[in-house]
Amino acid sequence: MNEYEMEQIEKQMRSAVRLPQSYNAWADIERDARQQRARVLGGMISNFLAAMAAKVSGFGRQVRSTAADCTQARLRHN
Repeated sequence: MNEYEMEQIEKQMRSAVRLPQSYNAWADIERDARQQRARVLGGMISNFLAAMAAKVSGFGRQVRSTAADCTQARLRHN
């Protein structure tokens, strides 16, 4: 390759980088972004609900334990 050809290739590369993307490329980027956002939000909601279920079951265990302790205490005093 001579110097002129190399300059032309460099100009083409620079102009290709500066050109805006086509509508299809933007649509693909937007679709991918929406899918990623949906996955992240779904994971966050899933983690939140799992944490809430763990808290509720822990609270239920504590209530049952307290009720059992109170029942045993009453039975021992009678």
